[in-house]
Amino acid sequence: MITRRKALKWAGAGGMSLMLADSASARAEAGPRQAPSASTETYVMVSNVSANPYWIDAQDGGQDAAAELGVRWQYTGPAAYDTPAQVSTFEQLISTKPAGIVVPALQPAALTASINKALSAGIPVVTVDTDAPASNRLTYLGTENYQAGVVMGQRIVQVLGGKGKVGLSSVPGQYNLEQRIQGIRDSFKGHPGMQVVAIVDNKADDSAAATAVAALIQAHPDLGLVASINATGAGVVAALRQTGQVGKVKAVLFDRNPAILQAVKAGIADSTLIQRTYMFTYLGVRLLYSYNHPTKYLATLRRNRIDTLPNSVDTGIIVATKDVVGAFM
Repeated sequence: MITRRKALKWAGAGGMSLMLADSASARAEAGPRQAPSASTETYVMVSNVSANPYWIDAQDGGQDAAAELGVRWQYTGPAAYDTPAQVSTFEQLISTKPAGIVVPALQPAALTASINKALSAGIPVVTVDTDAPASNRLTYLGTENYQAGVVMGQRIVQVLGGKGKVGLSSVPGQYNLEQRIQGIRDSFKGHPGMQVVAIVDNKADDSAAATAVAALIQAHPDLGLVASINATGAGVVAALRQTGQVGKVKAVLFDRNPAILQAVKAGIADSTLIQRTYMFTYLGVRLLYSYNHPTKYLATLRRNRIDTLPNSVDTGIIVATKDVVGAFM
């Protein structure tokens, strides 16, 4: 488990939608819990890839919220990207009866049954980063991925001056990434000179991304820009270097790690889109706690089968260019 603390905490939650959903009767409503002692009430995040630096801020967010509330926080999950192992960890966790579960559902179909099983067992669940919309989860917290794609597409249009060929580096079939790609495509609709010429599979791995993007660049000598749809921007940068296209083919990246931030700072990439992962879990734990310990007002709503949590919380996106990327390093 990564325990490095960050000096910077992102303080905005973006557009929090406080809509009361109509689906309360479809959700597993466990009654308000008796408040256990601080030493026993535990909120757990089951990551899909726990060793990835992407989740460092999320670990801090959950820990900070738990400390403020006087409860426990646990972070677990497979170290490497492994959806079956994530599902297995989630299923084993149900028998321990945690106070609430936070889970990124990168493969929502694989997790939906487990999420519903936890709710039926009286354990509230929220999804983060990637939603499981067919499940009975209580709330989704994270980037509104389609809108993030729109923002990314707008940045690409700006970088290319409204005309150019674009290659995308992604993981085909991954739900959140497909949403972002659709947002990019839709943002191009008002710009007939913009064209997505290919989407390559980076397998969520920098080395695979470097190989795939290098082949993409060689196959399209008139390529204007490569966009990384997930956190494999270091692979895109490696491909630009390998093919001698630094400064010739532009790059817009997604997420952050030291290599991505350094590439933006050095001008190899134009920018990267940064998610507020700290807020995923900080708000997630606080919402789960409020679900378990409702105020009199919220308890009245619950008795009347009205959802007390927001259906979704958009934590927003930050376009980090060379001028501001130092704040995240």
